[in-house]
Amino acid sequence: MDAAKLLKPNVDKIGITILLFLLTSFVFVLLTEPETVRAVWLLVLIPAYLASSFIAQSLLNHRLILKILRWVVFIPLSFLILISIISQFAPANPPEVFLITHNFMDLSDVLRMSKYRACAGHQTVDQWSDEPVSNMQHYITADPRVDRDQVEIYAPFDGYVLSDAPHTLADGITMIPKSGVPWWPFNQWRINFPHTHVLPEFQNSPIHEMKAGDVVGYINSLDRYGGVGKGTQVRVGVLAVPPMFKNGNAEPFKKLDSVFHYMTDEVFAEYEAAIPGLHHREDMIISKNYRLEHPCTFEEGGPSFLDNPPFFEMRRLSIELIPIEEQDVYIGVGINDTEGKRKKGMCDNPEDVVNNPECSDSDKT
Repeated sequence: MDAAKLLKPNVDKIGITILLFLLTSFVFVLLTEPETVRAVWLLVLIPAYLASSFIAQSLLNHRLILKILRWVVFIPLSFLILISIISQFAPANPPEVFLITHNFMDLSDVLRMSKYRACAGHQTVDQWSDEPVSNMQHYITADPRVDRDQVEIYAPFDGYVLSDAPHTLADGITMIPKSGVPWWPFNQWRINFPHTHVLPEFQNSPIHEMKAGDVVGYINSLDRYGGVGKGTQVRVGVLAVPPMFKNGNAEPFKKLDSVFHYMTDEVFAEYEAAIPGLHHREDMIISKNYRLEHPCTFEEGGPSFLDNPPFFEMRRLSIELIPIEEQDVYIGVGINDTEGKRKKGMCDNPEDVVNNPECSDSDKT
């Protein structure tokens, strides 16, 4: 057999090589769950191309199979690869109109809000970044005394609300400013609220115009596992595919940032009035250096965290406030205050709020 002819590249060999490389990479990532992607992995292309050369040679006498591969596998695969490459490019900063002029929630419906890069909930980090493990979004816990179906989500600026998944390629409500392209999910900054639903009138079409302050949806009453949902999250970033899998969690966003960098002073003033001890936007953001020096701890290997602080409480408590610099605290209730934490956990249950006098309104204010 002529080796030069066998190894001479053509469309079929390149298509089979890419297919083999993707399959190999998928199995490798699935089994090993690597922390980072390394350029050395591209060396897999060498044995993949050798194997594809032999496969293509063996299929020369089976033209029908080759034709099926070209139209059913290679063309869709090429399209997906092109989309994936294009999706990785986005402006470094959002447009000027990406400015929150109306708060996206009524803070009287909120019990607490986590800081950016908190060890809260589960890992959410930038794709392919050197960010330490944390949650690069803000968790928002609804007040247990409020019916979850009544906790509304408002349009933060003029623009478009993009219905529910799969139109948004992400869980929950997604919104983009007026300068965006509503039918294209990639390469543009968006604000996203997982565990939410748009209003029924927004569900028939994936694209709807909105004005700042419009009610666009609400927090789900049930979470994806059938339990009672406790709230939502708010994240700002750019969607890119394929998602990065890290520590058992898929990361669909890149360029994640805190929502507090994109709100007017008037909107931020609402948070200052609602959160004890909050005076600066950066108080809601844990620095990258701090998180590197104080890493989050996983629960059973991840992606959920074991320690879970810190949160800002939206209600003033009689307990002396803990300094903001001490990150491993509930604001208003120290992490060593077991009685305070027990009471807070008890008051998270709506039935306990009704039946237990310790969860009365007087204790929440």
